[in-house]
Amino acid sequence: MANGDFHLHSNTSDGVLSPSEVIRSAAKNGVQHLALTDHDSTEGLKEAAIAAEPLGLQLICGIELSVVHLGTDIHILGYGFTQQFQPLQEYLQEQRDGRYRRMKKILNILNEYGLAISEDEILMIAGEGSIGRPHIARALIAKGHVSSVQEAFDKWLGDGKPADIQRQRLLPAEAISLIHEAEGLAFIAHPIFVGNDYEIAVHELALMGLDGIETYYKHYTEETIKKHQQLGLKLSLISSGGSDYHGLGNPDDREIGDIPFPNTEIITFLESLERADLPGLSLARANK
Repeated sequence: MANGDFHLHSNTSDGVLSPSEVIRSAAKNGVQHLALTDHDSTEGLKEAAIAAEPLGLQLICGIELSVVHLGTDIHILGYGFTQQFQPLQEYLQEQRDGRYRRMKKILNILNEYGLAISEDEILMIAGEGSIGRPHIARALIAKGHVSSVQEAFDKWLGDGKPADIQRQRLLPAEAISLIHEAEGLAFIAHPIFVGNDYEIAVHELALMGLDGIETYYKHYTEETIKKHQQLGLKLSLISSGGSDYHGLGNPDDREIGDIPFPNTEIITFLESLERADLPGLSLARANK
């Protein structure tokens, strides 16, 4: 297990565990430094910080934003920003509202295909969280329409599938600028999901002010990590790492901290954030 994991989700967005449960699971796995990076929401950070403090963990302010670049979905991780920054919070609320509208459209399509799911069933699963497609996938499982979250995406919710509904998103330069205005750093998450030309996309985002790249990810091979390392060096990007933990039970899921992120590289990552003097670097502080 690595002692740092900087890509985690709670039920404040589309994860299964509450923010405090994420923190306790991280501590149990020996993770000392972490970031809660819920989709379009910072609502779980307060609870996470309260849980992390007595356990002696360092919690970094985090977020994950979806952007569209040349028709391709890309995810941007923000670290260390001022979470109360009003333009950021206004945008996050707009995105949560957009997610709700998308959910209603998806349910209408699913109902047309005979997969009856009510809005209340989704809201019961999502709670107060930012509504995501995994919530709909879990409802499909509960109704017996599919056997897993992966099957729900493969048959109904994934790209190009019958209930694939897009929502309004920022362009990469806009998201990077918004994170910078909030005094944080912007990283591209799991670049390989962009496609075979991900190196070109990362290069283009670097020209827009991107600060870092998720070099160490849950199932990356040594070859993939090496490519990311070389790309980061070439573009002067900081390397981060994370498990992208949701707790959904997908085949490629990993536990918190189960990532090929060497402790020496975790130290380098944290030192890079410290040099940037970020306001949200330590919502809770690690025991020294």
